[in-house]
Amino acid sequence: MSVEKQRTNKASVKSGQPLEKIGAMLQKREISLAILLIIFGVCLSLATPNFLQVANFRVLLQGMATDMMIAIPMCISLIAGNIDFSGGSALCLNGAICALMLNKGLPIPAAILIGLFSGFVLGALNGVIINKLGLTPLVATMGTWMAYRGVALVMLGGGTLSSFPEQFLVLGRATVLGIPITIIYMLVIVAAGILLLKYSNFFHNAYYIGSNKASAKLAGINVERFTIITYAITGVIAAFAGIILSARLGSCSQNAGESLEFRNVVALLVGGVSMDGGVGSVLGAMLGVVLMQMVGNAITLLYLNTSYTKVINGCILILAVGLDVLLKKKKAKA
Repeated sequence: MSVEKQRTNKASVKSGQPLEKIGAMLQKREISLAILLIIFGVCLSLATPNFLQVANFRVLLQGMATDMMIAIPMCISLIAGNIDFSGGSALCLNGAICALMLNKGLPIPAAILIGLFSGFVLGALNGVIINKLGLTPLVATMGTWMAYRGVALVMLGGGTLSSFPEQFLVLGRATVLGIPITIIYMLVIVAAGILLLKYSNFFHNAYYIGSNKASAKLAGINVERFTIITYAITGVIAAFAGIILSARLGSCSQNAGESLEFRNVVALLVGGVSMDGGVGSVLGAMLGVVLMQMVGNAITLLYLNTSYTKVINGCILILAVGLDVLLKKKKAKA
């Protein structure tokens, strides 16, 4: 090979390196999703001046706080291959239990503890059903999703509970340095999820369990205990979110948390968490929730029919799952 050809080949390799690096970066779901969010935000700001207003961002963040809090433990469970469809119903039921205790005159701390404990029990019940009855996580949590929502409807009698003590309402309406406290709750849970999944051996086991459950068991990981604990944590966070939502709104409705589980599942898949487990990150899940909330916010700001939300969410779900399948086939061929 001549000296000129060697120089040409070296130059072409060097010129191709930046493009290869950019391509590799874009293949990371978190980066590509962040870019998509920026583009979507720019388009939305051009379509309506209301999007960039501080009041709208405040509403957007407070609206996503409930979904985000529950999405974090759901993310860890799904990485381990355990999907959870009961989050929204658990939010409603445990919020109703706390509200009922408050209406009966129980002290605020006692009512909150009862609500959180019921969330722990109902969440752990999902894990027990999966482990002891041998049901798939999808079937088990779909069953508890319907059961928990039904119990909440019975407890609320088809209406709402309100007339809460002022001290209780502060838990959902207070501000810290001008920031709504619900947003602070959300940020704390997100930070805890990121740290635990990265630095805690117990929670990091989610990747091993999701990749190969049989191998994880052979490696000495107690898969059954992990399943029960992670579902219990999801139940506690769902209960906390339900209690805070009741405090912020000043009432507990039978519609609380409706469709939350489906929004979150779509958000997790969009964020790069695989339905089969073993893949995903809390950051990706967070960005997925932001995207879902921005879609709803866009429909409101553009005065579109709210029914389009379900149409768009369904399309996003199909695209996310389709992309997941294509990436798996590409990796398998590689």
